[in-house]
Amino acid sequence: MYKSILLAAALQQWERYSVHALAAREVAAALAPHAKQLHVLSVYENDSARLPSSGLPAEMAAKLREQLIQETDRLMTEKLSEYVAPLVSQGVPVSKILRLGSPRHVIVEVASELEADLLVIGSHSKRGLFDIALGDTARHVSAHAPCMVLMVAPKK
Repeated sequence: MYKSILLAAALQQWERYSVHALAAREVAAALAPHAKQLHVLSVYENDSARLPSSGLPAEMAAKLREQLIQETDRLMTEKLSEYVAPLVSQGVPVSKILRLGSPRHVIVEVASELEADLLVIGSHSKRGLFDIALGDTARHVSAHAPCMVLMVAPKK
């Protein structure tokens, strides 16, 4: 029996959830009855870098950056709530966690903070040829996590 399971799901770059995120959620749902707590984490990065920086007064640029951060936070909160809704409807007690930063590092940090017994993560994210077999984030997490890591690939 696990005390604490951490499900890490990449939600920021997807209009719809990736098949990897859905497969990881399915596995976490199957394991959740055998755990005291299921934590669902999504890590996202700040999109303020895409703001035009030249020609804007500093005060206006700061205001636009703050608005973008607030909008991204709102959208990520919605995405995470929608992602965990099937788990909640099954009666699974879920703790939702949103963090800003580099997913590969934040996932490991959160697993340590929570003293997770198991980390469930999708195995790949289709970002490049070198990540085809195993995503860069999953590779880093599997090497540095303080707990067992279960990498999930969707059924073919």
